[in-house]
Amino acid sequence: MNMNIDFKLGSVIREIREDKGYSQSDLCKGICHINTIRNIETNTTSPSFELLRAIAGRLGESIDVIIRNAELKRDALYVQQKTQLKKYAEAYDLDACESVLSLIDDELYSKLLASEQQFIDRIRVVIFLHTYNDVEKAYALAEKSLNKTFKKDAYFTREECLLINLMLSMKQSSKNIELAKKALKWIKKKDSYLQDVYAFVLLINGLVMLSYIQENWFELLEYATMGEKAALKLDKSRFIPNFIFMQGLSTYKLMIDQNFGISEMKRAIEYALLIRQLDNYQDLCEYAKKHNIDLA
Repeated sequence: MNMNIDFKLGSVIREIREDKGYSQSDLCKGICHINTIRNIETNTTSPSFELLRAIAGRLGESIDVIIRNAELKRDALYVQQKTQLKKYAEAYDLDACESVLSLIDDELYSKLLASEQQFIDRIRVVIFLHTYNDVEKAYALAEKSLNKTFKKDAYFTREECLLINLMLSMKQSSKNIELAKKALKWIKKKDSYLQDVYAFVLLINGLVMLSYIQENWFELLEYATMGEKAALKLDKSRFIPNFIFMQGLSTYKLMIDQNFGISEMKRAIEYALLIRQLDNYQDLCEYAKKHNIDLA
């Protein structure tokens, strides 16, 4: 088999490796020198068939899947669609997301890596939830998508973490709670340079809301504190007011320092206004009202 460098096999190998939380050292151990992996992943050199087979086996993917996805990276139309989809998803423009998704047919979808299918599935789940208010369909798709790759007590990929977080937001079952906590533990134990902070922040936010619903103030304080540190590191300001408020609320409820708790809740509300998160601002005010806390 001729391994054409233009196929960008190395880019696909790197994506799969990073998604599964392997370092380059993990991938090359017993297979080849680490410099060989570095050269492959930068598309400086192309692996032989034998080396590609060994790498694919270590990654748990078939050679055909890797080659098909490398070919897709040469498809200008698909690359454009994927770029647009990521941009619209980050901006939470669900109408634009739905428009792009309509261009990705079943044949193209079937050729994608499972992680890329899950990325598309995740956006569809959000559309079902927030555009069509169809929780049942959204949950069924999230669960089906998770099961494409999830292995009990194994690693958690980025998309698995994000799907678990969506499932937890829809159904606070003991199974989903356990999955979210396991996924969070998995991310925390990884080397810092391999940690997916975005997935970590989303999982923490989900567990913060769960602790709040359950009025588990000790757990809420722990998660909210971790969440603020991670969100600041990632500069995800939309999560920060919620984490600050929940730290203040849990501190107040635990009677650790009620004055400090009130000041933190006020700071969170002011911050939400500052960054123009009006929905979040209203939610935080409602949380205070629910607990009879006067923040005027």
